[in-house]
Amino acid sequence: MLTELGDEGIQILVISPDPNEKSQELAQRLRARYRFLADRDLAVTRRYGLVHARGGNKGQDVPRPTTVVVDRRGIVRWLSLSDSIQVRPDPTAVARAVRQLGP
Repeated sequence: MLTELGDEGIQILVISPDPNEKSQELAQRLRARYRFLADRDLAVTRRYGLVHARGGNKGQDVPRPTTVVVDRRGIVRWLSLSDSIQVRPDPTAVARAVRQLGP
């Protein structure tokens, strides 16, 4: 569902603390047509207040799963935050939010 948005001229970026190699393997496995960006030291995550302190399986700080839809002017139009890595928004809801932005 989300991969199809790339065909509509939508750019999807994934920011992850994982090494580039691991993200690239995931992208290939998912046949993802979006870009993965590495945030190894959580600098971007911290800047936007999206750290889940000690939320990792070894008690380390990890990013809160976050999905943001931003319009062409940089205004946040839709946001989903979670404290659990297992909870993600429904791709249909994300696609709907993106499509409501219009051309």
